[in-house]
Amino acid sequence: MESLDKDYYKHIIDSLENGILTITKNFKIKFINNKAEELLKIRMLDINRVDILDIFPSLRLSLDEMIKNNENTIENINISKINNSFNCDLIKMVLPNGDYEFIMVLKERKKLISTLNKLTTSYAVYTFDNIIGQSPQINKVINDAKKISKSPSTVLITGESGCGKELLAQSIHNYSLRACEPFIAVNCGAIPKSLIESELFGYEEGSFTGAKKGGKTGKFELANGGTIFLDEIGEMPLEMQVHLLRVIQEGKITRVGGKVPIEIDVRIIAATNKDLKEEIKKGCFRNDLFYRLNVIPLQMPPLKDRFGDIPILIDYFLNIKSEKLNKPIPIISNKLLKKMISYCWPGNIRELENCVENIVNLNGETSYEMNFDECTCLKYDNLGNEIIHTCDDENCITCNQSKSKEEDCQQEVLLSTLLEIEQRTIKNTVDYFKGNMTKAAESLGISRNALYNKMKRYGIAK
Repeated sequence: MESLDKDYYKHIIDSLENGILTITKNFKIKFINNKAEELLKIRMLDINRVDILDIFPSLRLSLDEMIKNNENTIENINISKINNSFNCDLIKMVLPNGDYEFIMVLKERKKLISTLNKLTTSYAVYTFDNIIGQSPQINKVINDAKKISKSPSTVLITGESGCGKELLAQSIHNYSLRACEPFIAVNCGAIPKSLIESELFGYEEGSFTGAKKGGKTGKFELANGGTIFLDEIGEMPLEMQVHLLRVIQEGKITRVGGKVPIEIDVRIIAATNKDLKEEIKKGCFRNDLFYRLNVIPLQMPPLKDRFGDIPILIDYFLNIKSEKLNKPIPIISNKLLKKMISYCWPGNIRELENCVENIVNLNGETSYEMNFDECTCLKYDNLGNEIIHTCDDENCITCNQSKSKEEDCQQEVLLSTLLEIEQRTIKNTVDYFKGNMTKAAESLGISRNALYNKMKRYGIAK
């Protein structure tokens, strides 16, 4: 009867989706279920009291802590084995004779990632394919980023607000060997100074007033095995910079209120729109931390330095926003397109995206105000008819764009791209209205005759 009971309970344990191991007080494996055999690539018949520390040496700290502090459970321990990483819980079980053993619940981290992604918006969804543009400036950034993606070295991305620093960080992660692991994004400027340490490193139960029962896992632990993206790193308080420096140097974190360091394997990608060397001079950023972060510097160019990409981005956002708003793609007048290409876009791609959404909402017109007073290199008159240069810098690309044959060619490429946009817009609009020329012309804001002429010019069949 006892044998039947054992078989019954073993069948139940073997049916669980997590690995289950029982471990003696001397750390020898006594039992493993089917899932644990599968995860660890060992068989119950072969364990012969194998030492769990031979498989997971990093478990010693947690096991010693349980024994020393007489703790019954430790949850969410991150451990790794060749080619795989796991999350586990340890439970101390007291036996009838007063002795004790450990129960280990083993979960494969890859399967936890999808759960983690549902619980947080901080995961990588973008790849290099999502970086729109063909200019030499953006192509160089993409090529350099691909070269360093598979390295564990820290990366510092610099660039103005709205130029796509997080997009680049996510692309690097998804191109790396860590792509199946977490990508955790943290905005260092958005976390109150008093909370940033517990947010990044977590805390133990009872470590401060209001601390959750059971404590909390910090962002670095959540990112273990993957990538942590520290956005607006220039806003991090000086006292917190000391802790971050230690994490980079030692590869360990300690929870607030905790005593045992936790080993982590995390790639750090930081980003800032500040000049950190100037911040160092002001005493606002640590010199040693800067050099630890700046192992691989990448600079995202502002939109004003890659004006050849503007028509491509306009076309891209026209399609995206039209689909989002369930509206036909509008035709943008040459005058407005010329103005958009000449504008310096101080808010970069984010500002251009908002402008295009405004245009789609207004069927090709815009109420968006382009403030040319913010542009240091050029201005438009109030009618938007001509550019007035205000910069004497001989190296300024914008002011000298008509001074060389190479830049004349760039202008021809821009014109060609604009014509392609107009051709595609007309075709899509006619298709949208199923050949109803009156509705198509009305939507495009032109007469039926003008629409017929443009269709004839572009070879578009009705």
